[in-house]
Amino acid sequence: MERVELTTTYQKIDSRSVISELRCRLPKQIRQAAMELIEADPSSDYYYKLLTDSAQIQLLLIEQNTNEDYTQCHCFSTDMRDRHYAYESLPLASVRMFSEMAQQCSIT
Repeated sequence: MERVELTTTYQKIDSRSVISELRCRLPKQIRQAAMELIEADPSSDYYYKLLTDSAQIQLLLIEQNTNEDYTQCHCFSTDMRDRHYAYESLPLASVRMFSEMAQQCSIT
């Protein structure tokens, strides 16, 4: 099935209104966990991309903490018919290594 991106947003989560909007757009399967992550560390900046199609929702978050010098990538995904969700988290450096490995292996 071809993925039709209904929403693609690279937006910094920097206000209560953005958090409120994101809360409304997330399905209940991932809403609580994602909001707990975002609200857990006020010293981090978060950027998100929300991908939706008729079957699946993915929330991609990049957490940047300049005080503690780290950047972490978080991915929440859920099937619209499932009440569970998948979650993965990797440092940005590891995501870059995967990308480089794929390029070196000619994987697109």
